[in-house]
Amino acid sequence: MDTYENCDFSKRNNSENRNSPTDEETEDDYENTQQWRPKPKQCTASSVRFDYKIIILVLGLLLMLGALTSLCAIGILYHRKVVSSEKLSEKYKNATATLMVLEDKANETEQLYEMLKMKYQEVHERLFACNGWKSLGLKCYYFSTEKLNWIRSRDNCVGKGGHLVIITSQTEQNFVSSQIGETHWIGLNDLETEGKWMWVNNQPLKETDVKFWFSTPEGPNEPDNWQNEDPSGEDCAALGHEIGDINKWFDASCRKQKRFICEK
Repeated sequence: MDTYENCDFSKRNNSENRNSPTDEETEDDYENTQQWRPKPKQCTASSVRFDYKIIILVLGLLLMLGALTSLCAIGILYHRKVVSSEKLSEKYKNATATLMVLEDKANETEQLYEMLKMKYQEVHERLFACNGWKSLGLKCYYFSTEKLNWIRSRDNCVGKGGHLVIITSQTEQNFVSSQIGETHWIGLNDLETEGKWMWVNNQPLKETDVKFWFSTPEGPNEPDNWQNEDPSGEDCAALGHEIGDINKWFDASCRKQKRFICEK
């Protein structure tokens, strides 16, 4: 390895030697001694190379520091990007879920619209089909002005495309009662078996369990199968009685002449 080479200086160690020359020293040497000055230090090429190595080392450290700083900056940016990406992913998931809910609601709304549209069309067709009959919901009602016995009234309704009215709710009872001012035949009878009341569609009255028979605390209550007017009894039902009370049912002789209510 190259090392520093020190410059050689000529000097004397004592004053006597500097003041008087020895035998070996010449007069010129003495004179030179009187004028002695330190010679400047001369450096070799190896020392210069050593300085370059230090500079290169420092530059390398600076480059490494710069590289580390850049890596840290890139890491921070990458972390921020990952966090931002996760947030965007979460927002995307939330937005997707919201869109799915809205889509489901839109489908439900569309289905409801189609259902209401079908109901409207059905009601419209029913109203058109009533053709002069009075309507309640999806049903049409015909209130006769002529009077017939129960059998002929039943057949007349069939001829009109319907049947004697079958009352299955308080709403329907209130509606038909509000349209009449006197007694009318309805589609209920116990002609086949006494006490077993059946609608004209062969459905037992017990199944509907909707009854509006006339009754009073002191009695008698309907149906009572009164036989004073007709020995065969009272086997057909009417809405109202000859003396009034058109909001209740009464059993009556099927031979009586009454107005009637048809339904379709």
